[in-house]
Amino acid sequence: MPKGPIENIVFDLGNTLVYFDFCYFYDRVALHEKNLNARKFKNFVLNNKYDLKITRGTITIKDLFRILKRKFKLKIGYSDFLFFYSDIFWVNTSMKTFVEKIARIKRFKIFLLSNTDSAHINFIDRNFPFVRLLRKRVLSYKVKLNKPQKKIFQLIIHKYRLDPSKTLLIDDMKDNVVASESLGIKAIHYKNHKAFLKQFSRLNKTAD
Repeated sequence: MPKGPIENIVFDLGNTLVYFDFCYFYDRVALHEKNLNARKFKNFVLNNKYDLKITRGTITIKDLFRILKRKFKLKIGYSDFLFFYSDIFWVNTSMKTFVEKIARIKRFKIFLLSNTDSAHINFIDRNFPFVRLLRKRVLSYKVKLNKPQKKIFQLIIHKYRLDPSKTLLIDDMKDNVVASESLGIKAIHYKNHKAFLKQFSRLNKTAD
């Protein structure tokens, strides 16, 4: 891992700042429709990679609604569909405390780098205000790129003129950690908060 003072901290969103479970979406739509099989519904979305397409910005949430409504003859309206799709998150209280603390330390600049879509980020910003502390962002659906593509890491480096050796990524996906490290970015694979704090403290002391 490259040595150097940490100046920039790039946070992942899902299962880092907030936890999520897409099954809430599939199950609630199925419950609403009564005759819809949640497993078939989920498999159709995943097999057609609509989850990836929507975070890469090649389709919108309204496109997905039309596709699923037509395929499964859904009776649900768009507003209920959008709410079920969005309401799948809950706060990581430990990381919330960490972000709020780090945001007060002038030494660090904080960023958000996420595979997400407009519906999810809007919902999160409304319901988890601490995420709005990360105002400098690169969001997948806007840039038409997904982690772990190296281009999205290069994009945040160039957009905000970051020195990779002074930049730390915190992400729950190992592939994203590996991709960022190949570009000289420090990285912590976020699994649980206690282990994360130990890694961050050790890395921060090493960099001082």
